[in-house]
Amino acid sequence: MSVVGEERFRELLDPGGVLRIGALASPERSAGYTVFAQRSDAALDVAALKAHAARFFDTKLGLTVDKAYRDAPPTTDAARIVLASDDGAASGTRLCFARPTAPADHAAAEAAERAQATHGMALLAHRCPTVWLVVRESDDDRVALTLAAILASALLGPILSPDGDELFGVRTARMKLEGRARPYR
Repeated sequence: MSVVGEERFRELLDPGGVLRIGALASPERSAGYTVFAQRSDAALDVAALKAHAARFFDTKLGLTVDKAYRDAPPTTDAARIVLASDDGAASGTRLCFARPTAPADHAAAEAAERAQATHGMALLAHRCPTVWLVVRESDDDRVALTLAAILASALLGPILSPDGDELFGVRTARMKLEGRARPYR
């Protein structure tokens, strides 16, 4: 999937800023980070995301188009989320797409956990009925990783790497952003 420009993206939304049904296909998991969400719908709690961004990641978060969920919360939605950090290392806009979790998402989480020889994160992923896909612009996209970590912290689910070889939580995402491979002691 190519990255949708802002003008084209706005055309895909209803007057409340919610993605029109069928207006945009879901990106492939390999296009970015897959964040498992314990929410049963695709509604964004923007106030919670802003609070997590500021408190835990020292960034400001916003949407290019505000959301007004008028009816039942959608099962599929998309947003262009803007991040701004004081140091500029995590500043930019990324497309994020929410959809119901598919069996292939759970299988990918289980495969990543087996490959890592870890336990627990795939079980957490199984409790998540929705995923948010954060589209990357490059292989080393700090904005996308920061955004995935913010979403995971607010939505209480693990993150699956774009190549599907890692399933990790917010703490590991923070260590990746800080350039540490292992926790400090």
